[in-house]
Amino acid sequence: MTFRPVLVVRLLLRFVWHCFLSGITTARIILQRHAPPAGLVKMAYAPMSKPGVAVLAALVTLTPGSSAVDINLERREMLLHLLDIRTAEANIAAIRRDFEQDIRTLFPEERSC
Repeated sequence: MTFRPVLVVRLLLRFVWHCFLSGITTARIILQRHAPPAGLVKMAYAPMSKPGVAVLAALVTLTPGSSAVDINLERREMLLHLLDIRTAEANIAAIRRDFEQDIRTLFPEERSC
């Protein structure tokens, strides 16, 4: 891991913001009479080291309304459970935009010798 304090702080702030917004959305879903359809969706992730993939999965799982269910390292795919599958594309886009790039920089793909 390349320690870059600015990236770590930015990633942490983005994570807290996602938790805040997702917490509000999750509360709305819980309080509705008719819950939206929940479901599973595959998300391809960018090349990064195994610890980076673990961090990405942890951030997704700790964010209300989403969970990383499975990680396929060979295919670079993550299976996610979302409380509202209708917003799957927006959720995946937000994960890529706000988490993935910083994690890739902090945990670059391991090169084979």
